[in-house]
Amino acid sequence: MSIFHPIEVPIYMTATFQNPLPSGESSVSDRGKELKYSREENPTVRELEHEIARLDGFKDCLAFNSGMAAISTLLLANRRRRIVVNIDSYSATVSLALSLRELGFDVELRGTDELSSIPQGSLVLTESITNPMLRVPDLHALSEICRDSNSSLAVDNTLATPVLLRPAHLSQYSVQSTTKYISGTNDVFGGVISGDDLSELWEWRRRLGNIMDPLRAFMTSRGLITLELRVRRHSENAIMIARWLQDHERVEEVIYPGLESHRDHMIARRLFGNLFGGVISFRIRGDARRFLINLRRVRPATSFGAYRSLATIPRASIASNLPPDLVERMGIDEKLVRLSVGLEDPEVLMEDLDAALRSS
Repeated sequence: MSIFHPIEVPIYMTATFQNPLPSGESSVSDRGKELKYSREENPTVRELEHEIARLDGFKDCLAFNSGMAAISTLLLANRRRRIVVNIDSYSATVSLALSLRELGFDVELRGTDELSSIPQGSLVLTESITNPMLRVPDLHALSEICRDSNSSLAVDNTLATPVLLRPAHLSQYSVQSTTKYISGTNDVFGGVISGDDLSELWEWRRRLGNIMDPLRAFMTSRGLITLELRVRRHSENAIMIARWLQDHERVEEVIYPGLESHRDHMIARRLFGNLFGGVISFRIRGDARRFLINLRRVRPATSFGAYRSLATIPRASIASNLPPDLVERMGIDEKLVRLSVGLEDPEVLMEDLDAALRSS
């Protein structure tokens, strides 16, 4: 990495590298690619990729400038295949799939319960925990179905993280938005794809120019140091608050994989063990917008996975760019609230939620 042997990863903030070297030899990265231009390879970015590949259990990883850049590159690289996308996934992913279909891509949208058969040679993209309805696909069964149909499985593991699930034994690819739990700070964008053979995706990243920049790679690397500790705290806080919400008179329904009442609870337990992530969705008896406005400690915002608790109304935010009939099919309505539980004292959060619920 450096002749100075630093303890922490240095930031190689340079657009280009000397190549050939003074010795006359080419400067080559560990991928066997010439190290000449940071749109293709950068040592700071490469160190982050090594760490995330290790966490995911794969041989390699590519870092991008956003989670959607990673997903876009994955789908573009598979343009000649049938692409099956779980309709319960993040709305931007579904919206991208619809746009690609308009461009002539062979794209099919299916619900979590509609993945029992897959067309031969497909690419299947699903989330390990869907956003915002928190469905948990049976990835063990889906992995076997994909194997039998000579298809590839890509798992968006953003909500679960490698702490809850290491996708390598189930899928060919793992995708994550590092903007969320990986960085954990709400101040840096990024995305990654892990897999064993990413050579074609590397070429697509080079062409598209959507590699993560060195500064953001450095900032993201900091989050990996505390990832396991944070995800455990997020999950412990979330199950406590989810159980409390279940008993609240102003709450109609609580959706959280850690609850026995969740339709996919047993699947979640087989996949994740005793931790179920830090996101809760729930329907309120009242005005969801007024509920958001009356929150004090929890901030009204659309992201998740950081130290600060955030809440949003998916119908008015992340799902607002989808056709109404599709939103209805996904089960997203005006009463649904998505709560990203942070690292704060859960008693303080419950006090804030209670006051906002009673004033909604």
